[in-house]
Amino acid sequence: MATPLSSRRPSARETAAAACVCLVLAAALAWLIRAQAQFSPAVTVALAQANSGSASVPVRAAIPDLVSPWPEVLRPMSAAETFSPATLSDKIDGKAEVYLPAGVVGLRCQRATLVSSPQTWLEMCAFDMGKPAAAYSVFSSQRRPDVTDMSLGDYAYRAGNELAFVHGPFYVEVVATDEAPATIAAATALARAYIAGTAVAAHADVSTDQALFPSEGLVAGSVTLVSSDVFGFDGLKDVFAAQFRDGADELTLFIARRAGAADARGAADALVGFFVKDCGGREIGRLQSPAGAAIIDSGGSFEGVFAAGAFLAGVHQAPSRESAERWVRRLSQNLSLKP
Repeated sequence: MATPLSSRRPSARETAAAACVCLVLAAALAWLIRAQAQFSPAVTVALAQANSGSASVPVRAAIPDLVSPWPEVLRPMSAAETFSPATLSDKIDGKAEVYLPAGVVGLRCQRATLVSSPQTWLEMCAFDMGKPAAAYSVFSSQRRPDVTDMSLGDYAYRAGNELAFVHGPFYVEVVATDEAPATIAAATALARAYIAGTAVAAHADVSTDQALFPSEGLVAGSVTLVSSDVFGFDGLKDVFAAQFRDGADELTLFIARRAGAADARGAADALVGFFVKDCGGREIGRLQSPAGAAIIDSGGSFEGVFAAGAFLAGVHQAPSRESAERWVRRLSQNLSLKP
């Protein structure tokens, strides 16, 4: 009868060979564990470069705070954010079209909280418009009738829980969670800190252009610089417009500086063509003074367009023909007194 395998005892030689195999396997396992516990030289070098700030490993730089130092009543509650013209709508969805035609360069925003009231916070948004005139353009176009003018920066106003101001090429808004006196005081302190800490090469000053308009009938705070698509005409840009009272009605006077007299006349002809051909108006006459001024019946309101030297000027949405002609003459006389 054959002997079962389970009952056979191994020889001394077999026992020794098995022991050797076990020793080899144990040594191999120990080496593998040790190798896995160590970084490769490449990983070690990469970590060392990252820790030392080496230029060979790109590190995203921290965005500086909008103000430094912060007013004592405030402390930052978030890091500053930056947006380019391409990403502007990520922050102000639906309003980017206000800033893009005016040539916005970039936007920086940051939030701060009141030290005495952590639940109260402010957000400052500083639009770099590239030049002071563009900053004033968006400032004036955003302005509402129910505002309080402030002595802050180049131009400023407060509307409820919002401060808006121009500082050189920057148009800045500070919006708060409420309009309590302490909150508005903190917002004002924040605005002053930004102005003090932000150097500019030139300041916004449109006083010369504002003086081109007659003073009688002018609605206070209504002078606006429109950067593009004035009256819906994409060929008309950089125009000052202001609201005037005419009895119980209101109308708009507009003035634009052009390169010279020929340029102004060409712009006037183009605008008349727009009102007639594109807007369905009807030219009903030309004035002798100012020479060549066109009056257009737009069906319920009247336009007046003329050139005076290097100025394109006129009246928009006058309530009657007589009103349009009167304001054209008044505006022309005022321009004749200006350089």
